[in-house]
Amino acid sequence: MTHSSIKEQLPSSHPHPASGQNLRDWQLALRVFAAPADTNLDGDIFGGWLLAQADIAAVSIAAARAQGRVATVAINAFQFQAPIRIGDLVDLYARIDRTGKTSITIDVSAWARRASKPEAIREVATGKLVFVALDDDGRARPLPVLPESCAEMESQQRHLSLSRN
Repeated sequence: MTHSSIKEQLPSSHPHPASGQNLRDWQLALRVFAAPADTNLDGDIFGGWLLAQADIAAVSIAAARAQGRVATVAINAFQFQAPIRIGDLVDLYARIDRTGKTSITIDVSAWARRASKPEAIREVATGKLVFVALDDDGRARPLPVLPESCAEMESQQRHLSLSRN
């Protein structure tokens, strides 16, 4: 199922990242099936499994922004809204909420597509995870400064090439 077909199934006011709201900010960071080995005693998917998937999804976004190694330092919020069932396809979307000198806060939104009803998609959890950029020794390091524009990026590249000569 593509983002465009998901958009067609959801009301325009729905906060799903694929609904078109700030779509450029959200990235599909992970897609995974819920398996029988991931169930709790009641037969639903264990919440800890989903939390681990959210961390994996968020770290991919954080590491890209940090341009290197990161570590999870906090889970500031994580709310479960609906159970996940065996066979559900779980999409985890992530976006950068904010950055600090060494830290990156990532919003995560998890959505389940029911195996028995593929057209039924539902938000099952949201979270806010904080990562810190690490150097080779495992200590916090400043995040790389991102250029504001292509012109600034070109200027930085010219400066780097001149400084190498």
